[in-house]
Amino acid sequence: MPLQKSPFFLFISLILAPGAYADTEKPRPCLTNLPKQEACGASNGADNRPASQYSQLDWFPYAPGTAPGICSGRYIEPASISSDEGTDILDQPIIINAEQGSSSLGQGTKLEGSVDIAQGNRRLQSESATYDQVTGQLELNGGASYREPGLLLRGETAVANTNTLETTLTGAQYVMHERQIRGDVERITRRQDESILIEKGSYTVCPPGDEAWKLQASEIILDKSSGFGLAKHAALRVADVPILYLPYFYFPIDDQRHTGFLYPSISMSNDDGASISTPYYLNLSPQMDDTIVPHYIEKRGFLLENEFRYMNQYTHNTLTTAFLPNDNLEDRDRWLFSFVQPGRWTDKLTSEINYIHVSDNDYLDDLSTLADIDGDSHLSRIGRVTYTEELWQADFLLQGYQTVDEDTDRPYQRLPELTFNGDTDNNERIMNAALIAQATNFYRNNSGFTGIERANGGRLHLEPEIYANFVKPWGYIKPSAKLWYSNYNLTDADDFDSNPSTSVPILSIDSGLVFERNTEFVGTTYKQTLEPRLYALYVPYEEQSGIPDFDTTEYNFNYQSLFRENRYSGYDHIGDTQQVSLGLTTRLFSDLGRETLSASIGQAYFYSDRKVTLDDDESNYSNGDSSDIATAINWRANKRLDLSIDANFDHSAFRNTENNLSLRYRADENRIFNMNYRYAEGIREQSTFGFMWPVDKNWSTLGVWQYDWFNKNDVDLAFGVEYESCCWQTRVIVRNWLKDDDDKDTALYVQFVLKGLGNLGSNGGSSLLEKITGFKQRDDNNETF
Repeated sequence: MPLQKSPFFLFISLILAPGAYADTEKPRPCLTNLPKQEACGASNGADNRPASQYSQLDWFPYAPGTAPGICSGRYIEPASISSDEGTDILDQPIIINAEQGSSSLGQGTKLEGSVDIAQGNRRLQSESATYDQVTGQLELNGGASYREPGLLLRGETAVANTNTLETTLTGAQYVMHERQIRGDVERITRRQDESILIEKGSYTVCPPGDEAWKLQASEIILDKSSGFGLAKHAALRVADVPILYLPYFYFPIDDQRHTGFLYPSISMSNDDGASISTPYYLNLSPQMDDTIVPHYIEKRGFLLENEFRYMNQYTHNTLTTAFLPNDNLEDRDRWLFSFVQPGRWTDKLTSEINYIHVSDNDYLDDLSTLADIDGDSHLSRIGRVTYTEELWQADFLLQGYQTVDEDTDRPYQRLPELTFNGDTDNNERIMNAALIAQATNFYRNNSGFTGIERANGGRLHLEPEIYANFVKPWGYIKPSAKLWYSNYNLTDADDFDSNPSTSVPILSIDSGLVFERNTEFVGTTYKQTLEPRLYALYVPYEEQSGIPDFDTTEYNFNYQSLFRENRYSGYDHIGDTQQVSLGLTTRLFSDLGRETLSASIGQAYFYSDRKVTLDDDESNYSNGDSSDIATAINWRANKRLDLSIDANFDHSAFRNTENNLSLRYRADENRIFNMNYRYAEGIREQSTFGFMWPVDKNWSTLGVWQYDWFNKNDVDLAFGVEYESCCWQTRVIVRNWLKDDDDKDTALYVQFVLKGLGNLGSNGGSSLLEKITGFKQRDDNNETF
């Protein structure tokens, strides 16, 4: 009959057999009160898997040709023992199964032959065991194993306690299935708090039989609840060669954040010599962390950088600072300050702060940074508050710049700018009204400027509009009438009017038809459209010679510009024109509705000269009767290949004057090739090639070549190789690039990834490789780099 001991019950079922099993891996009897499919030895499902000498560690190889990745096998746990989910494990019965058993008063119970002890979802197995029902102490000999969901321990002997759930094995191996962690130990303890204490043991995520790397230590603690490991007196061994000794070493065993040193970053370059940084990460709270990066640069000195991040329900805040005292190459202090804060206060109210300042123009060329930089010539500084309703939006903006390229003009700052946009269009009304209202105060240091370029001051721009939408599946017509009004209050305008204004009406009609037919191309059926478009625009001429160019530049000419109402950006100048633009587009749609091809060609015809120019030079008046011919092609051959071309041709000789070509091929996230080519007659000719391509299962190549054909010079040239196995990865990149001062530099980046520990080396080559379209997406999806 059952023996009762509070607070749990003990059941013993003895199944007699002629002899004891010598190997616990041989078939064992079923636990009498469990379903056979859960309790029998075959329940681990290994019978249908390829044989493996490491199946005792739950490691099973994939059948030849079926591996989904670079690993040849995977850990598979056997079916779990049934457990009462709502009952504490200490209150659940202990079930013992053995071939022989005997009890002696005061000496506990001795068990022999295929001993199998289960309590809840925990299981102990051995060839012989002694159980003291009073103390709950279990001693197992003749080979012992302990199993619970996600954890397997196998050793020579084991001591366990059913009251504390603490279990210790000697001469053991362990496996943590989910994180693919394993190791060999002299002694291992699964403690009451579910942490693992390893004494004189190892840690690795390499599969059984692979000793590419491992961490050996006198003591290792693996804490699943906090998600980190602590190794004392640890030696990192690569190919069984010790390469690093650490008296104390913290490392993550899951994706949680942990305080501790991150891996050092090492690089070599001609300008800086050797450099090494050793980041230290502080996990201050779930909403707050800090990264301190001491960075030694051989030829420059000691750079200290810090990144502090704080998040609450409204904002994400990032503060980045850096300081390099007395740069040995520049003989001056170098520093950086950056603060970024996107905010969402309500569903309708958002904000943005993005401020950065560097000590000198060459800082970003000479020194790496943790800050997210936007811009090469000018570092933008923005403070913005936006309120959005269904039909209108209000925006308050403060925007400044730090110019870090001496060869470019200083842009105007907006201190401040208030913008209102309203539009009644909700896709149901035929007649609609819209309004743009903007008030801006522009300022810049005007030293070195003359004439109207010296002007600072305010601008009020109003743009009311009435328009109609007549839209049918077969076509559309959209007439519009609006008023362009800009008024200025200028200072430092020299001899120009300090209060100029522009008031111009804009009349336009945009219309188009859509014809459809079914067609066949290379054996595939498509739906083809033919879409003629006519756009008529009337903007009368008004003298604008005394108007500054606060935020105005001329748009590049392309197919879309044929249908713009203004050839200039911003609100300073409105280009006069009396024109009709004709365009023709054809599209191919697959049976699934996917647009495979679109091709467009168009030209504008003018009925008067265009007299408004940004430089007020009459020699630059546009007096032709027609524009250049603009074309645009987008071809999506399949999910992998994408080609786009924008090309312009001289209308008289049909000579190519400008084109932009982009070719992208992406078979998957590891097979990528892209090319970009930009050409403008007499102005520029530049190409960029980038690729990532595997050589075999483990090796991949990657590279970037950016070349300036106009100046016959390499802008950026890099080539690298990657190797990845099941438990480690490395990337080596050689780079030669042109800096802003027209000097070239060469660098070598080497990065190692020990999966389960982190990165070693420099990831400095990653920024340039983002020129490979799709590279960043791949790395964001890949936890190793």
